[in-house]
Amino acid sequence: MYKGYFLSLFLFIFLLVNPCVRSQDIEFQKWLEKDQEEYTKFIEQEDKEFAEFLKKDWQNFLTQQGIKPFKKPKPVKIPVAKVKKQPEYKIPTKKIEKLPPPPPKPSFTPKPKPQPKPTKQTIVFNFYGAQLQLPRFEAKVLDLSSPLTPQKISQAWLTMAATSYKPLLQTIREYQKQLKLNDWALLILINDLLHQSYSDLNKNMRTAYEWFFLIKLGYDARVAFKSDQLYLLLPAKNTIFERPFVKINNQRFYFISIGAPLKLSGKIRTYQGHFKNAEGSLNLMLQNLPIYTLKPSVKKVTFKYKGQQYKLKAQYDVQVVQFMKNYPHTDLDVYFRAPASGELNYSLLSQLRELIKDKSEVEAVNLLLRFVQTAFNYQTDDQQFGYEKCLLPDETFYYHSSDCEDRSILFAYLVRKLLGLNVIALDYPNHIATAVQFTSKVPGAAVVFNGNYYVICDPTYVNANAGMVMPEFKNVNPKIIPIQQ
Repeated sequence: MYKGYFLSLFLFIFLLVNPCVRSQDIEFQKWLEKDQEEYTKFIEQEDKEFAEFLKKDWQNFLTQQGIKPFKKPKPVKIPVAKVKKQPEYKIPTKKIEKLPPPPPKPSFTPKPKPQPKPTKQTIVFNFYGAQLQLPRFEAKVLDLSSPLTPQKISQAWLTMAATSYKPLLQTIREYQKQLKLNDWALLILINDLLHQSYSDLNKNMRTAYEWFFLIKLGYDARVAFKSDQLYLLLPAKNTIFERPFVKINNQRFYFISIGAPLKLSGKIRTYQGHFKNAEGSLNLMLQNLPIYTLKPSVKKVTFKYKGQQYKLKAQYDVQVVQFMKNYPHTDLDVYFRAPASGELNYSLLSQLRELIKDKSEVEAVNLLLRFVQTAFNYQTDDQQFGYEKCLLPDETFYYHSSDCEDRSILFAYLVRKLLGLNVIALDYPNHIATAVQFTSKVPGAAVVFNGNYYVICDPTYVNANAGMVMPEFKNVNPKIIPIQQ
């Protein structure tokens, strides 16, 4: 009895003479209760269930190295066709019946809708020259320190789920539609937002928020960890070359990084299940180029055809180059189907249209072949970049040199836009060429695709006309890549 009395008296006197301790304890209790209230208020049941799942369903997966796009190295030097030994084809005298209409002159690049002046409730950051304004999002600090564990990642999910993230993601979706952003452009937007506006977050925290945002936007994103480093994983509808991946349920999940390439090997820990209704894969197709602030530049080129010299001055958009700098190397049809900028579309097509308007289909195609074959310097990607990189038409005008697939992409774009003819790509073991479906009989090497006759046209074989094949590929059956929309 007395023992309990004296203990209570001691505690009373201790708190009385230590008001600071008592005050801190009360404040801490209030903060703890408030924090718990926030969790129960914002965390939805599916988030709680997913967090429970994250505590236990982690497994080791073997990292696989990136797939190589070509079986053999591309030729360092390209052959030149000997004009005197070319077969004399009977070129149809029938002229082009009808050219597609001339390309429209580009108007100024649309900008995002006007936004109210920034306030304490908004975030403003730069996205390819445009100032985007989003609702302020209070990113909470996540405990993803060493050692990383499933329990820490589970708790990080609950912490992120307790934030007011929905207005931010709704605005991101609106910008995606407004600026015509494909999946990769959306990923860059999220990455830029976290780096520019939340620089106080460390790398693991930014990766966790990217993962969280992508899942909430409907993508089947995963995180994996190794040596206390967190990595972002995404499945893709297209092949992503030269990038490590793991196979989960027989599906490739690629390691996603913007900027420096990842060098990973060995085992890494991740999970097999996915968040409810988050099943989307990364689609790298470019139906449209993103809308960003125009950054025009001009390149002058010259070429000869049948003894006559032609000079062209084309305007292209440097922002296309900036956007494609970190674009994953993917399937060839992605590049063949991608558009050129409005500036290049107008300036280049307008000039070439005048050069072919009175010619036959074969003469027009041969002129376009000579333009692509001889107006640009040739270098392999290894020589120019140190890695494989396919170029869109704007990039071919920007960079010092181009190689076989870049020239094939440009040539196919010109034939389709200027002549309205069907084109397919030809994939040889270490070379890319094209073939054109003419409306009349044209002699020379050809392939049959879907019952139609396509004459081989090689934009890299210098001075070669339609129907001519590089000597080393005369007896090789190429893989056919359809590129029509």
